[in-house]
Amino acid sequence: MLELTILVIFLLPITALAQTSTPAPPQLSPKAAYDDAVHPLDLTRRSMSNWSATEIAALTVSMAHAKVDCAARDPQTFTGSNLIDLAKLCALGQNFPAVIEASTRYIAADAPKPLLAQAYAGLIDAQLHIKDETAAFMSAQAMLVAVPYDTLTAETLDEAINFMQFLYTNDALTLARARQPHLLALLSATAPATPSTPSYPGAEPPQSLHDLYADGIALAALQQLDKAPPASIAATLTALNAALPSTLTPDDAIPIALARRRYALLGQPLPNLAHPSHPTNPHKPVALVSLNTPSKLPNLPARNAITALLLFPDWCAQCIRMATKLPPTVFTVAGHEAYLYGLLAQTVPPNPPPPAPAAITPADAANYLRGTPTLIVDPSFLDEFAVNDLPFVVITDTEGIIRVLQPVSDDAINPGSTIDAAIAHIGALWPSPLLPPRFPFPDTEAPSPTASSPH
Repeated sequence: MLELTILVIFLLPITALAQTSTPAPPQLSPKAAYDDAVHPLDLTRRSMSNWSATEIAALTVSMAHAKVDCAARDPQTFTGSNLIDLAKLCALGQNFPAVIEASTRYIAADAPKPLLAQAYAGLIDAQLHIKDETAAFMSAQAMLVAVPYDTLTAETLDEAINFMQFLYTNDALTLARARQPHLLALLSATAPATPSTPSYPGAEPPQSLHDLYADGIALAALQQLDKAPPASIAATLTALNAALPSTLTPDDAIPIALARRRYALLGQPLPNLAHPSHPTNPHKPVALVSLNTPSKLPNLPARNAITALLLFPDWCAQCIRMATKLPPTVFTVAGHEAYLYGLLAQTVPPNPPPPAPAAITPADAANYLRGTPTLIVDPSFLDEFAVNDLPFVVITDTEGIIRVLQPVSDDAINPGSTIDAAIAHIGALWPSPLLPPRFPFPDTEAPSPTASSPH
């Protein structure tokens, strides 16, 4: 008994030491944890495709009223804040030329302009809606000079850069470079515990540190997309990391680590998703099932073709609606062959196949997507690719190297939209090598050279 007592006394300090030597992982604050918990609800509400028929009907009535009321008002008869209100009215009525006129009159007025940021935001949004990229580019440059860099400015610049990144990459890079000094200055000056107050009447609250960092690292991603010299990209990252405060709260440190991890995947080979084990942990099995051809899995990435992957969880109803429109086979964009697959991260046990699912629920996600080029993957893939917003797309070049990794809008797979633009850009900068084509399904007949996008 004495020996046992001595042994227990001897082991107690070792056990205590082992317990205290491993620091607990950082945790989000209760507020940030709440925001993270309700994020799926916010994403669902944000997409109009999930609205009820009653809400859509009410919006239709509102837009019709706004269209009539906008047409009945001449922007030349208003001044000051009335012009901003008129721009909002006309934007709801989808009269974008009127939005541009009202916003431009406010910007050009020789009077105090406390709502100048709102004027630029409405102007640029309208110019992007009518696809006047040149005007939007010039307005975004002017906005960076005319107003302090706050959340509204950041959102407006993000909208412009996202619109331009594939079709007008040089302009997107120019805007990203122009805003970088603002980001670095704010990162250097902002203390994590004491965010600054808005600097002018009507200003939006400042961005968080992790939002500033995410916008800053977007410049490096654009530089990669443009095949910039490695030294130039390294300089961007060095300056960005040097601007960060030495101490970060978990609410900033955790999302910044996520942004870094996602960026680190760019330029790297896509993991073999059809492998029977987890891409980074061979001891963790992955449930990978094709909803199109259950008896076989495609080779991912496809050989000698661009591969686009739409990654989403089973609770994302708008993502499921997108995936029902995936092209069933190879298609071409600007002469570049591509495949587009859905990756359904199944987070709940699926329901058995009913004759026709009554509603889009997580348990019925696979039933809605049967017959589409969608694969069921383990939910860990959401973390694997650092997914923080939805829908989310991963695109590789013809050699399976990841070139694009980002959230997209609900219309991203529509003809001529984001994914088509990305494929055209990637295909031009990283053309297919002269190799015999190897198609995802080995027993699939090769498409004709003139095959075009069916979507």
